[in-house]
Amino acid sequence: MAALQRDITIFSRTPIALCIGLALTGALNQASAQQAATETEQNKAAIETITVTAQKRVQNVMDVPLAIDSITATDLEETSSVLLGDIADYTPGFKFSKEAVAQASAEIRGISSSNISTGGDPSVAIFYDDFYLPRAAQSVLFSDMQRIEILKGPQGTLFGKNAAAGVVNMIPNAPALDDEAFVKATLGDYALRRYELMGNKALSDNFALRLNLMSNQRDAYVDNVNPDYRGEELGSVNHRSARLAALWQITEATKLQLSYDWDDVDQGYAPGIGISRYSYSMNPADRRIENDVVDGHEWRDMTAFSLKLYHDFNEQWSGKLISSKRQWQVSGRDDADGTADKTRYLDTINFEDSDIFYNELQLNYQHGNINYVGGVTYSKEKVYQKTSLNILADTIARLTTDNLNQQLIGALQQNGIPDEMIGQLGLPADHIWQPTDWASMLSVMAMVDPSVAGLLQMLGAEPFSPELVAAIGATGDLTYDAIGAGLGVAEIFGPSNAGKMWSEDIINTGDFTSYGIYSDLDIQLNDNWGFTAGLRYSRDEKDFSWEITERPFAAPLPGITEFLFPLMPQLNASDSWSKLTGRAVARYNVNQNNMLYLSYSTGYKSGGYDSLDPRSAITPFEPEEVANIELGYKADLWQSLRVQLVAYQMDLTNRQRSVSSKEPDAGVAIPIVINGDQDIHGGELVLDWQATQTLKLGLITEYRKTESKWQPFYNADGDLVTDVEKSSAADSYTLAADWAPEYTLANGQFKLHVDYVYEENTRADDPDLLDIAYSIPGYFADQKSLNARLSWATTDAQWQLAVWGKNLTDHDSIGGIGGFAAAALGTPVTSISAPRTVGVDIRYQF
Repeated sequence: MAALQRDITIFSRTPIALCIGLALTGALNQASAQQAATETEQNKAAIETITVTAQKRVQNVMDVPLAIDSITATDLEETSSVLLGDIADYTPGFKFSKEAVAQASAEIRGISSSNISTGGDPSVAIFYDDFYLPRAAQSVLFSDMQRIEILKGPQGTLFGKNAAAGVVNMIPNAPALDDEAFVKATLGDYALRRYELMGNKALSDNFALRLNLMSNQRDAYVDNVNPDYRGEELGSVNHRSARLAALWQITEATKLQLSYDWDDVDQGYAPGIGISRYSYSMNPADRRIENDVVDGHEWRDMTAFSLKLYHDFNEQWSGKLISSKRQWQVSGRDDADGTADKTRYLDTINFEDSDIFYNELQLNYQHGNINYVGGVTYSKEKVYQKTSLNILADTIARLTTDNLNQQLIGALQQNGIPDEMIGQLGLPADHIWQPTDWASMLSVMAMVDPSVAGLLQMLGAEPFSPELVAAIGATGDLTYDAIGAGLGVAEIFGPSNAGKMWSEDIINTGDFTSYGIYSDLDIQLNDNWGFTAGLRYSRDEKDFSWEITERPFAAPLPGITEFLFPLMPQLNASDSWSKLTGRAVARYNVNQNNMLYLSYSTGYKSGGYDSLDPRSAITPFEPEEVANIELGYKADLWQSLRVQLVAYQMDLTNRQRSVSSKEPDAGVAIPIVINGDQDIHGGELVLDWQATQTLKLGLITEYRKTESKWQPFYNADGDLVTDVEKSSAADSYTLAADWAPEYTLANGQFKLHVDYVYEENTRADDPDLLDIAYSIPGYFADQKSLNARLSWATTDAQWQLAVWGKNLTDHDSIGGIGGFAAAALGTPVTSISAPRTVGVDIRYQF
């Protein structure tokens, strides 16, 4: 409790504390005045009621003692959001990948998922229609959604699996026993074409079908100027989805819902924007790239069958059984070097073929002041992942050049040769396939190696002579083969191999089983006091394997060594983890419109294996554990102002974090998982004010401070990072306004929605920040976005027309720096946010 008081004192120094203090003071002081003024307030517009299922039952969001952001169907429409990456712009404290679909990740309160490894799990659990979505299945199109709930903080009791940082709960509209339908088209710049259709038909008084179809297509926000590129347009969007659901009201007490979901992605991979002197530009805001990846693509084919059975045993007891089988195939090939330089070519392919069988049996009890929910969960997941690193022989020759440079320059320096003279000798050389560079290297070798001097005599050329350069050009691979054989270095090969692809593959398989049993009891002790307590036992069992296969390129070059993955027969590992998590919540209702609560909750994410690091078979990364204490206040004041505010302190043990790491003698940096401990404390405030009958204003803001201590690791430059204690602070906010004037035109009404999104940039505190970051324009700039939508709808809501614009100020936000080739080839890549975009919506309701 003292720690919590200390944190609240810290908040008092920040702008958010002023908002929190004013809201709390005003709310409690005005509670009695509110009651007295009820009659005079009845003529004012009341703020809408929002229902959620955050506690596995339908409740008013203001009655739930949790930090919840609820995004309604209206919110999705007003913001033109169709993916989780879209709503992240309007939800401080929540982030989701915007471009990538197959390798998307979520973040809540600064806690993000670790890398793409199939041997690990996300820190944010994502559910769609009550069913858990694993890694590559998380990014789905929003079609005919009822709402989306973002539950912040550990949700280990009711949601369990991998809900250490929080939960995203997507709830589509269920079939209904009536008839309705709509069609909608959205058109915009960058060739945006989005079409949606929904039809709900009651075939009898107890059976209905609901069909949803959506197609979302768009051109890229960046221009690839490479005329030789062959593949899908990098950064383009081509995403389609369909859902067919059936409802059978078997009896008044029993109903069955069956559904089939189909999701298809076939588009260009999110472009790696090069930020090196070898790329098209060092400024990502130019929105021009020159990428040469072979067959750049991102595709996913995903289907799911699900069953939901509901039954009311009596007025107090009810139950629900859900079961789903979801399967998907995913492939993504991206340009990891961001250039068109063949001697720096590197791309990666991630292919996954996986499925999950997810089940939950739930019982609910409600009687008087007692609510209970309990159940069991079981899931079985099978994964297959193949990660491929593809480079050209031209790139291998460049890396060989770098190694020879180091050896030759080191030998000359040891013999007292000054650097100025070394430069005059032609070192360091750029590429051994350039005759002048190779001639310089051979000449230096001949100074100390009689066999090399003899080779030059056979060519009839003297060291450092023009004749040697001409002889190298005339003899093709001869000098390379001779030196490679003499030194026993198979990586020294000639230019006849130019353009040949070198591929290295690591294959992973996994068989994961998860169990859970939970109970959660809520008691309203009297008119003012209530208490909630819950426990969950979780167990995760994982079998995992690694296999690194022979490379076809190596066949004609015996003795050639690996660049990234050493050859390895199948290696198997198996382990299990279990944890008891829970929550305890006390709430105090000042009156029916004011609630205070204090909660303590814990969460857990199982340990796992790093798919790119076979050493984790012996030392798998540790489970991630979270403990969170939270003080919250929720109030509906004067029937027009809604306040939700939270102060929290969250302690993470063995936080799993992904970093780019290049260990000594490694070819390139790869993403690995490290563990660390973090202390995160902050505050969140949500204000909704129905200022008048025609004007609604909103504010969502967050302040967060994080103190981290990470285990030492090698960064992407190959440097050992031991300064692993870091502290950072961040704040963000979203301002929104909705104005619906009483003016009518052609039997229709207008509505204007405007929002402004701000997020502070905290990258200067990253423990693995690369030096090149300081030379990228805008890399440390805060994120800002102004968006607006003006709509007109007929009074019967049959027709709706709208014009909208996103990022109206055309503000550029630069992504993180990384890439497999960043350190080894000097070619890091980044990403950039969408520019200003505009469009129109047309919707017809049948």
